[in-house]
Amino acid sequence: MSELLRLSMDALLLALALRVGGGMALASALGPAAPGAASGPVLVIAPPWAGTAAELVRRAGGAPVGPVTAPFGALAVFDSAAPVDRLLALGAWTVRDARSIASLCGGDA
Repeated sequence: MSELLRLSMDALLLALALRVGGGMALASALGPAAPGAASGPVLVIAPPWAGTAAELVRRAGGAPVGPVTAPFGALAVFDSAAPVDRLLALGAWTVRDARSIASLCGGDA
């Protein structure tokens, strides 16, 4: 029984390490978080069960950018600074500065 318990704990610790490591890698790849009042284009990432990220952007008063949206993310612009707190309150997981995302692809936002 103790061998089963040890293996279970090892599996649990491995799963936790992978989850934390994966989250850190994703956050690093997405670039810096948008400041509280981000200006310019932003990347909004939201869970798909709350509607698409583009729908969340529209509810916050913004407009999705581009002809195609993904269930988890949408590039968006707002008439004024992006309402990061409002987007998070509506269910967004994170709001990131899109200029840093564009720099990963060699473009300008």
